[in-house]
Amino acid sequence: MDAGQFCRRPEVVGDDSLQGFVKIGCGGFGQIYRAKHTGWVIEVAIKLLLYKDGSTSSIQREADLMFQGGNTNVIRIFGLYEGRLGESRLPLQSGLVMEFMAKGSVSGLLQTLAGPPPWPLGFRMAHQIGLGMNFLHHLSPPLLHLDLKPSNVLLNDSLDAKITDFGLSRVARSVSRCTGEREEDEGGTLVYMPPEALQSVHYKPSKASDVYSYGVLLWSIITGKEPYSGAVSSLVRFRIPQGDRPDLTLINLSETAGLEKLVTLMRCCWDQDAHARPSFLQCVNVTEKIFEMHQRDISDAVRDVLKHLDGDVSSSLKPVQISSNTHNEEHPQVSSCVTGSLPKQETAASYTHTGKRESFPRPTAPLRTQRQTSTPGVHINMSNAFGVQIGNNNCMNIVQRSRQRHQTK
Repeated sequence: MDAGQFCRRPEVVGDDSLQGFVKIGCGGFGQIYRAKHTGWVIEVAIKLLLYKDGSTSSIQREADLMFQGGNTNVIRIFGLYEGRLGESRLPLQSGLVMEFMAKGSVSGLLQTLAGPPPWPLGFRMAHQIGLGMNFLHHLSPPLLHLDLKPSNVLLNDSLDAKITDFGLSRVARSVSRCTGEREEDEGGTLVYMPPEALQSVHYKPSKASDVYSYGVLLWSIITGKEPYSGAVSSLVRFRIPQGDRPDLTLINLSETAGLEKLVTLMRCCWDQDAHARPSFLQCVNVTEKIFEMHQRDISDAVRDVLKHLDGDVSSSLKPVQISSNTHNEEHPQVSSCVTGSLPKQETAASYTHTGKRESFPRPTAPLRTQRQTSTPGVHINMSNAFGVQIGNNNCMNIVQRSRQRHQTK
């Protein structure tokens, strides 16, 4: 008996059942809105989709598969959306009505923490993502994700991880209309794509493709960084099929129990040979044992992270760094990230090797995305600092305090 044999088909939800549309972002396949379903009395997410064929037939077929939910680590699809976002002047649009996840994505969490989560939470994420993917791969027919990455793993109020955007790359246009990326990257995000996808025009996605992406995703969770940050995309596209992988020198294997086993699994997942990669069932057998080592500390880890996300001002102040580099400064680029002895990558999130992971590491380098330019020839890098401007002579008092660490027991 297959997993979705008795699942009903998704219902169509229109504007008459929704109110309070608020745009909350632009996902990989279209704009995302939050709204309240007046009948269910819950908040839902409306993901508008950009279709290849300009019709709703393909998304209806895909939604039938995606609606075979029932796994706690996969986003629930409540139905299909047909409406005008509550505005009669807008054209009719289609999409998915989905479970609303209040704490955003793993990608957003790593950016907010400026580094990786506490070990118990990181290990739970690794296990929950594996459980969700194992469920999708065991559907009949199997449902491939094809774009597994931190931004496609969402978090609820308890920071439980749930997979989203699974299977959508087969029915929706690429992210180009939304984020400006090129059409050639359709069907996956470059740094998470397996080597076989980059070296052959005859590439056919398989379960092993998702397993590779999972391996790179594990690296991001462990380090809190984006793979190959600063490297030219054309070079990454060329070097991954040659065996390059994210930088392992950033990981201190002795930092906590179970980390070495997770890194071993990670390296198996991103093996050059697709046939040598483990199944997700094999992955969760490993991650379950690792998480069990830290399960007693998960409540403290979740509490501390939620406190940080709720805007604890005293713990969110970070240093201001000022450099006298010119505007035309060329940023260093990573030319190679071969597994083994690797160059240190320039990234937006930091990771410290002090023998223990601090709950919320402090960045060791300025975040490029938060760079603010003042006078010509001077760069001011600020992140979450409080300042008060005095008069009109460009003097500013910067208030900084050391962040208090909340180490989990």
